[in-house]
Amino acid sequence: MVTTEYPYGEDFPILKIDTPLCTAEISLYGGHVLRWAPAGQRPVIYMSPQAVFRKGKALRGGIPLCWPWFGKNTEDASLPAHGTARISTWQVGRCEEGADGRVQLLLALPPEQELMPSAALAMEIGEELTLSLITLDVPRTMPFSAAMHSYFAVSDYEKVALTGLEECAYTEYAEDAVPHAEDPLIPAGHIDRIYHPVPEHQELTIHDPAWGRSIRICRAGSASAVVWNPGAALAAGMGDLGAGNERGFLAVETTVVPAENTLLRCGETHELTTRIQVINIG
Repeated sequence: MVTTEYPYGEDFPILKIDTPLCTAEISLYGGHVLRWAPAGQRPVIYMSPQAVFRKGKALRGGIPLCWPWFGKNTEDASLPAHGTARISTWQVGRCEEGADGRVQLLLALPPEQELMPSAALAMEIGEELTLSLITLDVPRTMPFSAAMHSYFAVSDYEKVALTGLEECAYTEYAEDAVPHAEDPLIPAGHIDRIYHPVPEHQELTIHDPAWGRSIRICRAGSASAVVWNPGAALAAGMGDLGAGNERGFLAVETTVVPAENTLLRCGETHELTTRIQVINIG
């Protein structure tokens, strides 16, 4: 069953999904996955309990969409960081529940200003979660970058391990970064890494023995990945996160970062996909 509710006010319609396969919540503001949990599982997507629902502000947690640029806009620094998708209201193009319980959802974001592309977000929501962010109607040659900034719920981010990036070079942007255990990566404190290049179909896995599961992230249309957690000091100063809440997630992002030097030409289409699976471990 799919219903539309307004728990945060009329500006924030939420699609609530409850099927034998899973539960999920999708905010049309931002085209933003707020929650998803396969049947019998703990939540897989982390949403900050301090998240602020206010127009013009990005939501903290879930899966924010950074589009059609990641970071600062390289052509106009006055434009919003990480693009406009996460602070725009998307339109429902299609919503269908199949006989197998999987929900097919298609959201659309028309161009918000001249010489900007439009976007579509295709979702398959069930025992797995697949998101495809599609850039289309590109009106001119333009630099392109994007991200699905996925916050994954974990038992304790300093006690989980991330595999799949061991052979990949990275740049660390956390100025106060402390040494992390590597191979596999076990974060400790603030981490803000861009891994590039990453083979397009390289699988990344968060291993969480305390919760008896692993989260597998499969990617396409991406040659990079970001791993992020603000650490205790920075989280304490974030009004939409707060002290201690950083321990509940690790952000592992499917990305097209500016370092990939991706150009989209007039009429081209780009598709960025992430597929998330939960694997029980003994």
